[in-house]
Amino acid sequence: MTRHVTIVLSALLVALACCKTSEVDTPNDHGVSAVQFQDLVVPDGMTLLDRYHESHSREEAGWRFGHYVYTGQLKVDEASEHLLVRMPQHAWRLVSDERPNDTSRRMRFARGRYLVDYSLRREDGVTEMVIDYRTDIEGR
Repeated sequence: MTRHVTIVLSALLVALACCKTSEVDTPNDHGVSAVQFQDLVVPDGMTLLDRYHESHSREEAGWRFGHYVYTGQLKVDEASEHLLVRMPQHAWRLVSDERPNDTSRRMRFARGRYLVDYSLRREDGVTEMVIDYRTDIEGR
């Protein structure tokens, strides 16, 4: 009897040990994992799109890659001003700032070996913000 109980408990422990879940390891309903890195700035009112592979991220041993798509009602200038104020508070340095036209803006920030590009554009009353985060492998 004791041997039978030991076998059942062992099987139960193995089953429970295999059930590891976490926010990073468990993608949403559509298989997407877009965990935002803690040092990124996103203005209030912007919503992450990640249901159909719009956004995704990965971090391995100090190497980071992220592509995030956000939408919201903020105007491009409002969102840009928020980034210009908040990014330096996270030790990011502005590297470039381009305004191709009145409805879009591109900004690049650097911190150590990481680079992040923000592309903002407004169309049909909605602002789309795309963030591309990567490890600088060229080692500037």
